Amino acid sequence: MPRPGAVKPPVVSHHEIEIAGLDPRHDGVRIAHLSDIHVGSLTPPEHIRAAIELANAANPDLTVMTGDYVCWRRHEAEQAVEQLAGLRARRVLTVLGNHDYFTWGKGVTAALEKNGYEVLKNQHAIVDLDGAPLHFVGVDDPITRHADAAAAFAGVPEDATQIVLCHCPEQAPGLAERSPDLILSGHTHGSQINVPGITRRIANRMGKRYVSGFYEVGRTKLYVTPGVGFSGVRWRTGHGTQAEVAVFTLRAARRAAA
Repeated sequence: MPRPGAVKPPVVSHHEIEIAGLDPRHDGVRIAHLSDIHVGSLTPPEHIRAAIELANAANPDLTVMTGDYVCWRRHEAEQAVEQLAGLRARRVLTVLGNHDYFTWGKGVTAALEKNGYEVLKNQHAIVDLDGAPLHFVGVDDPITRHADAAAAFAGVPEDATQIVLCHCPEQAPGLAERSPDLILSGHTHGSQINVPGITRRIANRMGKRYVSGFYEVGRTKLYVTPGVGFSGVRWRTGHGTQAEVAVFTLRAARRAAA
């Protein structure tokens, strides 16, 4: 077990996502996902920049981020302008998290937009990839009561491929009722410190069902990334806690064998 204070660099996790009805022009589309970056005293800038470079090295068509770009102090929003800069993709789509609103929602929004990143606040974005539309639904932070799923999904065709961005994964059951193909979340840090037999029991008592990795929620896939940065302590240890950039490759669902 690494000593407290040791910072392991982020890694890339690769995943293929089969989607029924995926437009053939979207087969092979790559999406990089970052979350919980937590610019501030606990997350070294070089750790954040390593995550940015990993995302760019994956050569994604799109990059998405699902909140908590800062910790608790307003000046962190200004630091985020520089530390989060440089993501390269056709578009960068983001939603806010609870720490962003606790700290300075307008300031964090401005920091993201200064870098050319789009902030979806109960809105959806239509991304044209090779002549076919892909729909990203941005549900604002539910913890601070900014979420409005009905507004976010308004105007999204039911038969379209839909990818939802929402900071807190506990919203997944309600979102899954709208039958999106994939929900991407963060918030949990994978528990950040995962002690076998203890952390899971604590999470269950707190009503936290989705901690790290993939879950099937109805007919929808949910992915909860452990994220990039640190909160509380500069330490991650245990299964499912490694700081990461998740990269998803979309694939047309294979036909079932006759």
